Amino acid sequence: MAMLSPVGQERLLFLGLGITTCAVLAFVRYRLVHFREAATIPPPESKSHFIDQKTEDSLKLSTLEKLIKNPNYGIQETASIIVCERALHNEYAINSLLHEIGQPEYGKRAIAVRAFILIVNNSTVKRIHKPETYEALVKSLEYSVEDYVHHEYDPDWDNWPLRDTAEKSCLMIIYELIYRYGVQELLNAGFIERWLVKEPWGVTTEERSINFMDSLNKEKSLNRVIVPLFHDERGRKMLEEAKLLPASPDSAARHLAMDGTEDQDMEDFDSNYAEIRPRDQTTAEDYLRRRHREAMVLNDGTRPFERGDIYENQQRPRGSME
Repeated sequence: MAMLSPVGQERLLFLGLGITTCAVLAFVRYRLVHFREAATIPPPESKSHFIDQKTEDSLKLSTLEKLIKNPNYGIQETASIIVCERALHNEYAINSLLHEIGQPEYGKRAIAVRAFILIVNNSTVKRIHKPETYEALVKSLEYSVEDYVHHEYDPDWDNWPLRDTAEKSCLMIIYELIYRYGVQELLNAGFIERWLVKEPWGVTTEERSINFMDSLNKEKSLNRVIVPLFHDERGRKMLEEAKLLPASPDSAARHLAMDGTEDQDMEDFDSNYAEIRPRDQTTAEDYLRRRHREAMVLNDGTRPFERGDIYENQQRPRGSME
């Protein structure tokens, strides 16, 4: 075998040194990366801002009281939600609030109503749907008649903002209840004869009925509670008995004809309370229909005014009630 020349030996030596150097550098880099990653401190895991049910149930009332008094609004809100949920699932707490709501002392009643409205919304109202709730709310409204001087009915403005807070809160709770479950329990509690009839609708019977029917045509906040009563056959009859609606002359005959059937007039009564019906109209409905009638005079002044120049439109677009 031929020997390598000195030049070839040097080239082979430099090649080996180059390969060795690259291998050493790669190994050093690998170890440095390993040490760097091993020395890195991982960031702490972010903890959830929500507490689990077990922790929530373990909180004592004294602790919740301190949390509610905390100056931090977020802590106050969380503690209030916990307290409301506990009260909502505690039958004794609900009954205690209902008892306080029905008390004649305004201070106790107002505090209980404000506490009660905190736990009531459209998703929790099913837990308070019982006769005792309607009775307590109507009794509170009955006491509110003497709490302050109620303003006389005014067709041009809504007196809802001037009502007492406790009274408004009771009406708001009642609205949530009847929106979900109807007005029968409210009628059983005597809402019309114990509170609604005592509202200052007017002095004479005629004035009271006219003002009451006029209010049905206005976008007033109280209508959220009154209109479902007007829609209900039994409620309308009780309104007539309370002299808030004029009695229908054919109410007895219509009642016999409707035995076992739905009241078609009630179904056709639109949200503006003034849709025209071809038959079986009550005095109240006819009054509302006349108020919604529109007329235009088509006369350019070049000829005498005649009856034929008046164009009456008895149709109005349907509206929506909030």
